Amino acid sequence: MTNEKFSPVVRIFVVLLVSVMALVSLSVSSSVYAQQSLLPAGQTLVTLSVTERVSVEQDLVIASLRIEVEDADATVVQNRINTDMAEALEQARGVDTVSQSTGYYNVYQYERQPEGGRAQTLWRGSQSLTLESRDAQALLALAGELQAMGFVMNQVSYQLSTERADEVRDSLMEAAIVRATEKAERAAAALGKSRVDIAVLEVDTSSGASQPRMMRAMADTGSREMTPPSAEAGETEVTLTVRVEAVAQ
Repeated sequence: MTNEKFSPVVRIFVVLLVSVMALVSLSVSSSVYAQQSLLPAGQTLVTLSVTERVSVEQDLVIASLRIEVEDADATVVQNRINTDMAEALEQARGVDTVSQSTGYYNVYQYERQPEGGRAQTLWRGSQSLTLESRDAQALLALAGELQAMGFVMNQVSYQLSTERADEVRDSLMEAAIVRATEKAERAAAALGKSRVDIAVLEVDTSSGASQPRMMRAMADTGSREMTPPSAEAGETEVTLTVRVEAVAQ
């Protein structure tokens, strides 16, 4: 086939493509025009957003510990885990300001190969325990007692509690609305308008929080006199964005 044979088809395709692009452009323009035409003459729609942010000291401390047991008998491993965890939970429940919850429970079999010796089949198991509190002193003291019982510390971390974050966002919302209103009024003044009415107000409460500060503690070396772990609170940045649509006239 020759190029001449395809040229009419190509021309038709080009014409159709240009027509579609023109329709899309017309649709977008019509949408913008329709939005503007909803406002009476002399009024202008002003759209803007304001973000408020503040760094807040973290108020919730979380400690994660685990009990680990190893033995040639799976029953011994599980019984020891169950017994130690029950004792730890009983001790934790005695501290009113600290909440507790158990975590992953795992038991598995493996082979130990001593150097120059015969392979030995063993069972190893562990279960985790999580402590949470706004009373750092009470939680850390309890964590030290559990370490003395044979529990191993996974980590200690501070974070901002949900309740405190909500309080901060409420105050940020008020400040953001005031600043957004002021910005809308300034924009209206620049346009020669003397009055501004807020028509739409959207509040975005999503927060970009910084990573909590963590402290890793050493495992129990066998001494029954365990010094409680230490932890220091960091800060979390809380943000809130307000988007407004205002009518200037």
